[in-house]
Amino acid sequence: MKLSTEPLNITTKRAERTWRGKEKAKAERRSAHIEKTRLAKFRRMGLLNDLQRYLDEFGEFTYPNILKKWLPPNISFITSSKKSDFYIDFDKIRVRHRKGGNTFDVPAVFSLIDNPKESYGFIRNVVVSLLCERFKILTLNYHSCTKLDIGAQVFLDVILKDIFAFYERCFSHPRVEKKVGITKQSVDIFQPSTTPEFVKKILYSVGGFAIHQNKQIHFSDIIPYPLCVHNRAGKSSSAKASEQKDIDTTTLADYVIDSLKKMNKTLTSEKREALCVIIGEVLINAEEHATTKHRFSIGYFQDYENDGKHSGLFRLVIMNFGRTIYEKFNDPKCPNKPIVEKMKQLSNRYTEKNFFSVQEFQEETLWTLYALQEGITSVADAKRGHGSIQFIDSFFNLNGEQNFIDGESRMTILSGKTNITFDGKYGIVNRDVGQEKLKVMTFNANGDIEEKPDKANVRFVDNYFPGTIISARIVFDEEDFTI
Repeated sequence: MKLSTEPLNITTKRAERTWRGKEKAKAERRSAHIEKTRLAKFRRMGLLNDLQRYLDEFGEFTYPNILKKWLPPNISFITSSKKSDFYIDFDKIRVRHRKGGNTFDVPAVFSLIDNPKESYGFIRNVVVSLLCERFKILTLNYHSCTKLDIGAQVFLDVILKDIFAFYERCFSHPRVEKKVGITKQSVDIFQPSTTPEFVKKILYSVGGFAIHQNKQIHFSDIIPYPLCVHNRAGKSSSAKASEQKDIDTTTLADYVIDSLKKMNKTLTSEKREALCVIIGEVLINAEEHATTKHRFSIGYFQDYENDGKHSGLFRLVIMNFGRTIYEKFNDPKCPNKPIVEKMKQLSNRYTEKNFFSVQEFQEETLWTLYALQEGITSVADAKRGHGSIQFIDSFFNLNGEQNFIDGESRMTILSGKTNITFDGKYGIVNRDVGQEKLKVMTFNANGDIEEKPDKANVRFVDNYFPGTIISARIVFDEEDFTI
């Protein structure tokens, strides 16, 4: 009798299907694992490549090394110079963690000229917090600020601009961002109802809001001269750099002319041309002294009624970071050796007369003052050296009076630890130097550079400005303004 094999065949087929299904699933799992392993390997290789690239760039992959390598040039310069009030030894920093945010009150008088100790200290605290602490937001509170100097504000804004650029660069590299520890760091400007209206106007016309948040507001009484940043780095030719200087000169001259129109005054074509030449010379000087190859200028004009009179306030700041005027001339590589020799001889005469004082007057102060005189330049070019004193002379004459004293108008030059203030008390005089008749400003009654200047106008100060800043404040009335 023959036995049926059908049940056996059915069982076998079912077993085979089950086995094939398991094998297929196993193969799929194996394939998925291989693919996952391959991708993980590639990711590891990518990370290792990134890590190796960072090691090649930074040496040891640490936050201090990232700061030293990636900080933009201006903030890098002021934090690396041991003379600077903003020097930070990054190798010794210990990053602190703050929950939430950090708030700083802007000084009541925020000015590098009138309140230097508190203003420099405030800016340093902001810099240290932004670079050496981890938090979500830093707030600048202007509610107590009763006097806001545009020079101090632009100095702070340029620093913030560099630090924001550093943050952005870190954000584009996740491993660096993680190492740096930046989470949601940003800077805000707190505006309670008690913040003075004029502070808001500066911040929204040319200051922090206009620069960092692109929130510029038009005010009927203000003509802004927005922050102009010129960077010589990467310029392919001197011709292009000169072309940019001409553009910036014209822009600044047009701003001055528009400001004068607010006072119903115009410049003749000759005086306009002369103004452009003078401004161009000052901008060249600013570029030459800028170790970081950056030159900054900013300003505003505000007209107002003062005791029934139509008055105007003109503010202008030109600034650079780098070697000070004194350091430029004191450099052994300074190309203008004859001028340096004259400065040294003058220093010897001052030493003989015991004019130098640690608290009030130093060689640095003397050389900076001497460098402003007509015909003095650190470059080996006999055609140069006329910009600074003509710039001072021309801007003081914007109000139509020469050697005026109104108690408010002034132009101050800060360079290193030297403060030179032009307030109209002393004027520019002509002196015979050899066969030349040159303009000089000596800040003493006899107009003699070999006599010690008035310490109220020329002095050695405690705080070191890491570069040179020219800050002009001119107040004039329409009725006595003639050109």
